[in-house]
Amino acid sequence: MRTAILAALALAALALAARPARADLEELRWTTEGYLRTRSVYLTNLAPQDRVVLTHAPTGEELVIPDIRRTSYLMSRFRIMPTLSYAKLAKLQLQVDGLDDILWGDNNGLAAAPLFATDVSSQYFLGGPPQDSIQLKRAWVEFQVPVGLMRVGRMPSHWGLGLLANGGGTGNLDPTTPVGEPPRKALDHFFAEDFGDKHFGSTADRILFVTKPISIYKTITKQGDTSSNFLVGYAFDKLTEAPLLPLEPFERRFRPFGQQGFISRGGDDDVDEHVVIAAYNNPDWDQIRYTDELRVGFYGVLRSAREGSTNPSAGCGMVNGQPVPCDDTGSKVWIADLWWRVRYGPYFTEGELYKIGGDTFGGVPFPYPNLKKEADIDAGVVRAAYLQDSWDGILELGHASGDDALADGTFKQRPMHPDFNVGLILFEETLRELSARTYGPPFIRTESPNGAAGFFSNGGVINANYVNPRGRYRTPIGGLELYGGLLLAWVDTLATQGPAMFLVGNGDKTFLGTEVDLGARTTFAGKMRFAVETGYLRYGPALKAKLPNADQSFTLQTSLAFVW
Repeated sequence: MRTAILAALALAALALAARPARADLEELRWTTEGYLRTRSVYLTNLAPQDRVVLTHAPTGEELVIPDIRRTSYLMSRFRIMPTLSYAKLAKLQLQVDGLDDILWGDNNGLAAAPLFATDVSSQYFLGGPPQDSIQLKRAWVEFQVPVGLMRVGRMPSHWGLGLLANGGGTGNLDPTTPVGEPPRKALDHFFAEDFGDKHFGSTADRILFVTKPISIYKTITKQGDTSSNFLVGYAFDKLTEAPLLPLEPFERRFRPFGQQGFISRGGDDDVDEHVVIAAYNNPDWDQIRYTDELRVGFYGVLRSAREGSTNPSAGCGMVNGQPVPCDDTGSKVWIADLWWRVRYGPYFTEGELYKIGGDTFGGVPFPYPNLKKEADIDAGVVRAAYLQDSWDGILELGHASGDDALADGTFKQRPMHPDFNVGLILFEETLRELSARTYGPPFIRTESPNGAAGFFSNGGVINANYVNPRGRYRTPIGGLELYGGLLLAWVDTLATQGPAMFLVGNGDKTFLGTEVDLGARTTFAGKMRFAVETGYLRYGPALKAKLPNADQSFTLQTSLAFVW
């Protein structure tokens, strides 16, 4: 609570420091950008395992885990991002999602006989309860102060390649992008990767301040040229204002109207996040060509909570034959993230490497819901490319650490952000499904009806090392672009004990498989974008040992979007 008060005071001081300025054009300007996209998916052998019927603990109902040999579906999303600007001084930005990745034709069981179904529901394609057809996802203000730029509200969070914080395709919202850069020159945009779509996006309740200290110094010393490419920033995020885990499920759901007591129990159960940014950002480096750029930066995060749980596990010793609750030591987790992006003529390199350390009490469900864990997680992606006007050659190497024993005192496994797409099948489909089955049904409880959902990959790279060479060719035929990639992947760490997707045994094989992806895309009718993509995955020994019912998967997908 003390941190929140200090952050509010700092925000007030900066706002008061911003003296009223006369706008060049005292007017309000309304602009929008967005898209409507529809994707069709045909897929064979989605993590094929034998059909299993379990009991859903919270309700006592049967939970069926089917053996899926073939699936096909369509899904759509509508996104509009309005901006209301007052000259060059301030602007209000919104993000509204409608029919957000809804599954076509799903009536959520509203019709007993599907043949006579007449209505559809807003059902998310990965399941869960039906959602509102229109949702205001983000809203924040951005305004100039004498020494920098401020953003306040619920906003996207994006950094670098998007391995850790990924805005999910949200336009020119990267805080390191200089003012005046065209929106689609930003690093976080609607269709960033070669294959697949973005479905999630990182969102923060945040106060963000970005400034250029060298420019400030030059201004104070009255130097002629005050420009600078070096910037620093600080953000305060409020991650949790309610208890992390409820004492009783009813307590979490019911909040009496007219009372503030539910908001916080003195602040000890709040989770605060502090983010620092330091970057050299020169998108107009222009050493050989106008496309040259030089960007390098550091993104540091500190997450802290005085209490990690409202109901510590009774697993820390015995007194009079009764288990003693563990001592809640709170949480303090840090993240260090280095990113670079350099283009020099035809040569290009980009990479992001991050490390997560610290310790936390609560939030990790192995072997009990709340125990102290040390964090030791690392991941990274490095790209090298040769870029020409008509073709590109790219080599990408990736790593996401695994954990040999999730139930011990050190936690080492965390997937990359699922909106960082690698290929079409292995990570996006097969390991996503496999992680949900591994960490879902076995850990379903009343307080966590979806199981240990925090360990689902949702399509992100998890416990793996991979090599992904790719190529693109821009044809002279109506903007048609052809692209393809080869994906080879290995398990990073075989676990010595469960729960785990890949355990020691079965010859200790680590090769996951070989995937070939091909695609073609084009734009037409001014604002229309169409792509057709196909992929073939040949299971490696590690995947074959886990999924013996098949040895290959195939997908054919199309994407049609109106983008403005």
